[in-house]
Amino acid sequence: MLFLRIFLGIVFFILGIIGSILPIMQGWVFFLLSFLVFFPQHKYAVKVLDKVEKRAPRLVAWLRRMGVGIRPTSGTIPPE
Repeated sequence: MLFLRIFLGIVFFILGIIGSILPIMQGWVFFLLSFLVFFPQHKYAVKVLDKVEKRAPRLVAWLRRMGVGIRPTSGTIPPE
């Protein structure tokens, strides 16, 4: 699972770079996906998925099953 997450993060980041160069692709979408994959429990990842959930509930449900955007339980991550 960790290998898949790192692989997907790198692929999305590379696609984001390509998308920022090519006018056909939207690079920011892939940078956002890369951020969500690399930092799944960050407070901004949780906020983004909460906002996107109304527009794409199936995508958000799939990402949460993969462990992205889940609010950390107490004791797992030290407070910032």
